[in-house]
Amino acid sequence: MSRSDDHLARAQRTRTGRVWAALVPALVFLVLLIVFIGENGQHVDVKFFGATGNISLALALLIAAVAGAVVVLLIGGARILQLRLAAWRHQRAGQPASAPVAPADESQAVETQGDPHQTGP
Repeated sequence: MSRSDDHLARAQRTRTGRVWAALVPALVFLVLLIVFIGENGQHVDVKFFGATGNISLALALLIAAVAGAVVVLLIGGARILQLRLAAWRHQRAGQPASAPVAPADESQAVETQGDPHQTGP
């Protein structure tokens, strides 16, 4: 392995690099979204709780998808808040939020039940 390869292997990943890597899937998604809107341009009648309207099929489907995503985000956010409050209550009561974990580099001895002076299997 050459010296430049070693230097590249040790390079740290940064937030800017992660944002740059996230742009590629985002651009692919936007291109697919534009194709979706272009192929579903016909107008449809939409009726919702007595309100009626005439909008493009693509717009109606996108609104439905965004509404579904908002519902999922609200439910997920409520669950995260519930877990954080439970952890805060445990910490406030003097109990750890989870069981302590030993570091990976420290080995733990396993004690067998029985005679501690016995050395056989």
